[in-house]
This record gives sequence, C-alpha cells and structure tokens, in this order.
Amino acid sequence: MTDRVQLNLRLDGRRDLLETIKEVAAAEGLSVNAWVIKALEQAANSPAPAPIAKSEQIPAAPAISDIEPVLDTLLDKKLDTLLAAKFAGIEERLGKLRA
Repeated sequence: MTDRVQLNLRLDGRRDLLETIKEVAAAEGLSVNAWVIKALEQAANSPAPAPIAKSEQIPAAPAISDIEPVLDTLLDKKLDTLLAAKFAGIEERLGKLRA
C-alpha cells in the first residue's frame, strides 16, 4: 500500500486559473490531480537559471542630475563651434559684398 501524501492548494481569487487547469488537463487526458503533479515534477526537475554574476550585470545609469552638467558642457562646446563657423561664413560673405 502506498503512502497517501496530500497537498492542499488554495487558488484564492484565481478561479480562472483553476478553469484553465481543468481544460488543459482534460485536453491531455489527465485528471486535474495528475496534471498538477506532472507540472510540479517538471518544475522541480528543471534546473533553475544561473544567477547573473555581478561582473555581467549592467551598471546602473547615472542620475539625471549627474548627466546634466556633462550634456551642458558638450552642447555649449558644440554650439560654440557651430556658431563660430556660421559667423565666419557670414563675415566672409559680408567681406565679399563690401569689396
């Protein structure tokens, strides 16, 4: 005679899940009990994914307050360069017009 072991599973508020399990079990020709046992065995026998090593984790993004001064500096330099080129072009055209 086999040992009778029992697991009571409450699905509070998850009637939809119970109905899905009943449908899937019936489609596979299994009782709900047999289907749940099979699902639990598969989950228990599946190796858990290895945790991501600290060195493989993506570093956290810096806070926006840390980025703003960097962007301001870069944009200021870029705008200075663009404006200088634009003014040089205007001065060149003005020089040609005056000549």
